[in-house]
Amino acid sequence: MSEQSQDTPGQAPAPAGQQEAPEREGTAFVQVTRRRAPRFRSFAFTGLVLAFVVSAVIAFNTPPSDGYSQKALFGYLFCSLGLVLVLLGVLVAVLADRRTGTRPEPRKPRGARRGV
Repeated sequence: MSEQSQDTPGQAPAPAGQQEAPEREGTAFVQVTRRRAPRFRSFAFTGLVLAFVVSAVIAFNTPPSDGYSQKALFGYLFCSLGLVLVLLGVLVAVLADRRTGTRPEPRKPRGARRGV
């Protein structure tokens, strides 16, 4: 296809050096800083899933003993490992958040004058 077929009919194509810029009425570009923080919920959930897998592997590979069934052992392991690994996951998220080094600017109190 030629360039003339893409233009609207009845209009002559604009010369190469004089093409019109698109109109941007009412648009303003604002530069923003994006804070890249880890998602704490994801780290905690990962710790919980890891506790589930580890306690299931240990409980179902251990023979029952002295009145504790494999299900009871799984429950005890899951509760204890779940607590530890969720806290460890959140600790890792906090350390990752500190390492990014980006902090939001403190908010100015309402009514404070700018440029004073």
